[in-house]
Amino acid sequence: MTAPHLREGEIRVMPDRRGWSLRHYIALFVAVLFAVAAVAGLAVRTAAEQDAREAAEADASFAARVAATQINGDLLLLEETTAKLAANPQVAVILAAPVGPCSLTFGAGPFSTGHLDIVSPDGSVKCSSQPTSKGAVYGSAGWLPRGLREPIMVAPFLDPVTGLVSAVIAAPVDRGAGTVVAIVALGPLGPSLAATLGGARGLEFLVTTADSDMVLARSLEPDRWVGANLSNTAFISYASSTERPDVAGTTRIYGRSVVASSDWVVFAGADKAAALTAADMSANRGLAIILAGMAVMLVVVFVVYRRIAEPVRRLSMVMRSSTHSGAANAVAGTGASEVTALAEDFDQLMETVNHELAERLKSEQAAHLSERNYRMLFEGHPQPMWLYDVNTLAFLSVNDAAVDRYGYSRKEFLAMTIKDIRPPQDVPKFLELVYEPMPAFDRTGPWRHLLKDGSTVQVLVTSHAVTFGEHEARFVLAEDLTENQRLELELHQSQARAESNAELSRAKDEMVSMVSHELRTPLASIVGFAELLVTREVTPEQRKEYLAVMLQEGRRLTSLINDFLDLRRIEGGHPTLSFAPTDAGALIKRAVDLTSDGSSSKVETRIPDDLPLVQVDSDSIFRVITNMLSNARKYSPDGGPIVVGASVVDGMVEVFVKDEGLGIPSEALAQLFRRFYRIDTPDRRKIKGTGLGLAISKNIVEANGGKIGARSEGPGKGARFHFTVPLARERSQTGDVLVVEDDSGFAHLLEAELAARSLSSIWASDAETAEHLMSKNTARAVVLYLLLPGFSGEAFLQRLRATHGIGIPVVVVTMKDLDPGAILSLQKAGVTAVLRKGPGIAETAANMVAKSLVSELVAS
Repeated sequence: MTAPHLREGEIRVMPDRRGWSLRHYIALFVAVLFAVAAVAGLAVRTAAEQDAREAAEADASFAARVAATQINGDLLLLEETTAKLAANPQVAVILAAPVGPCSLTFGAGPFSTGHLDIVSPDGSVKCSSQPTSKGAVYGSAGWLPRGLREPIMVAPFLDPVTGLVSAVIAAPVDRGAGTVVAIVALGPLGPSLAATLGGARGLEFLVTTADSDMVLARSLEPDRWVGANLSNTAFISYASSTERPDVAGTTRIYGRSVVASSDWVVFAGADKAAALTAADMSANRGLAIILAGMAVMLVVVFVVYRRIAEPVRRLSMVMRSSTHSGAANAVAGTGASEVTALAEDFDQLMETVNHELAERLKSEQAAHLSERNYRMLFEGHPQPMWLYDVNTLAFLSVNDAAVDRYGYSRKEFLAMTIKDIRPPQDVPKFLELVYEPMPAFDRTGPWRHLLKDGSTVQVLVTSHAVTFGEHEARFVLAEDLTENQRLELELHQSQARAESNAELSRAKDEMVSMVSHELRTPLASIVGFAELLVTREVTPEQRKEYLAVMLQEGRRLTSLINDFLDLRRIEGGHPTLSFAPTDAGALIKRAVDLTSDGSSSKVETRIPDDLPLVQVDSDSIFRVITNMLSNARKYSPDGGPIVVGASVVDGMVEVFVKDEGLGIPSEALAQLFRRFYRIDTPDRRKIKGTGLGLAISKNIVEANGGKIGARSEGPGKGARFHFTVPLARERSQTGDVLVVEDDSGFAHLLEAELAARSLSSIWASDAETAEHLMSKNTARAVVLYLLLPGFSGEAFLQRLRATHGIGIPVVVVTMKDLDPGAILSLQKAGVTAVLRKGPGIAETAANMVAKSLVSELVAS
């Protein structure tokens, strides 16, 4: 079970697993330092270039926007000037008169070079801001016919007067008598923008038409480029890029803006090379700082290596080759003080190691001896023993007694699991216990074990948790029950039964005493009033009164007997419970409706819309809820609100009933759920009861897998009764067929018939639960009983069709004969068949469902 130990004097040769030397680590550190410096330098340069590029782009975009705004303002000013002049009556007079002296002025600004003219329809200049040319100067200009009709702006235009590429802004004079024209040279526009907006970067300004095909102005070489076509230049080839060559081939970073009042586009470009020059200078400064830091780090590394690493290395060499005192002297006066202290501590360490090594050798020898004894005990024990893996249940080791007693060879044992030595019918119960958390030490039995020849033997199993190699295992001792042992076991069992019967007898005597006491009161009333009726003459009114009292006491007696029988059946372990997914909210609502008596006590329900289904017997839980509501009303004699609700608490659904009635003394809380227990206070003596309701409720709740309890602040402060029930498992909410039936017996019979046809099913005891199940997992077919608690089967059918259509087959089962009209109504709702309950109906319904599903499958 453990590795073999070294014999005294043996030397274990360990593989050489030493790592790098200190020099290697220092070299690696320096290499990493250089790599980090290189990455940092690259990052610094990249960031500087990126920042310079973004700054140049921002400057260019800003300059382009400002230039476009300035040009737009000047153009609007020229349009406004020509329009005002065209509207002046004197202009019409000038156009109508022969050529004579006149005076016009032209303003300054970016468009400082130009002239203002009054032009007649034939193109001759009637008046100008400069010396007037003779003849039809603009007679052949393409813009003149439009300028006589509407305000226009045309560019570029070769001015025949100045010979310069210009822009024309014209405004017509009334009735086509002429036009007022401002003709401005475009050449000076580029240098003017560069002078005012070029800034420190020396931005280039380029003004083009909207399609960027024609140059209107350029700050560099304006005489060459104004009016030039850009179609064959590199500038137009990179039209969608911010970074591109200018018209002369120089790479620039451009900003772009459109002149609002025209179709002109203004480009402002920063020289990329100039922009990145500053970035290089900044990057170089950063690189210098990084190199200086590297130099400092290298010096530090060298010092550390000389003062710490080198003495440690020498100390290690001395430790491997010298005595303790030699190790201390080897580094005396060198290195850091910690290294010298390390050498001094080495002697003490070696002494401690030698002592612990001696102790360890003794312990290993003792362990080896213990293992040998344990192995002898395991192999030579007369009772079967084995070890198995708790995760895989596979046998890990078996002793000779197990091989002899069970008939399997050791090889066969090690190829099996502990399930294989159990009879098939015992395996489910065994697995249920195995997969539960097991105590460290356990003794159970008797169990049946299967021998190789097919026979069985009864054993008592003693086991405890162990670690076997790398396995989490359990050691098992299987004690074969001999005849005497079986007799001894039967004797112990008989003694246990006798003690249980004695306890049961005492409980029976106590119960008979209590029941006899409770029976006397109603029997005395019934006998007394019967004697009055027999022995005396009474009036009809008295007879009616006496009979009413006898009826009430008889009902009370019947209720007492039924409660007593129910309690005995539940406590005797014979409750008839049928667990299924159930809508707890629907049970609460039905219980509230049932217990409502028109009294002043108002019942408030607090049920969340998303309350999950619970896995319970719905009839018994409904009885618990009604009992709690009935008690809340009885013990609230002055009325007051009653609250009933449910919520999810710690993975369970908790149902509670809270009132503001008489309350419960603190000393009585622990006794509430005992049989026949009633609180004896003056305010409760007039409230009748058997004292069995809460005891029955407790047994019902526990049989459903929950817990029940009560709380109260004291007398007069109300009480809160609550119980929990488990949530419905997901797998219990799915199936091929949904069976909606309040009779659990018929539902189980129908489920068996469906299972025989390879159809899984879900059972819902009311329509509310069925609707909840259909909303989560749509079944392929439904068997529906019409007379359901809560809302009826007909209502569920209508909701089913409204939600899921008519594609789901529905077989209706009923106890009564339906008239033809009712059957026709069901058939219109898409019901496959209407069956009356009786012998063989479960089989018939299952056949119809199976046939419907097969037909549906073939149709699809």
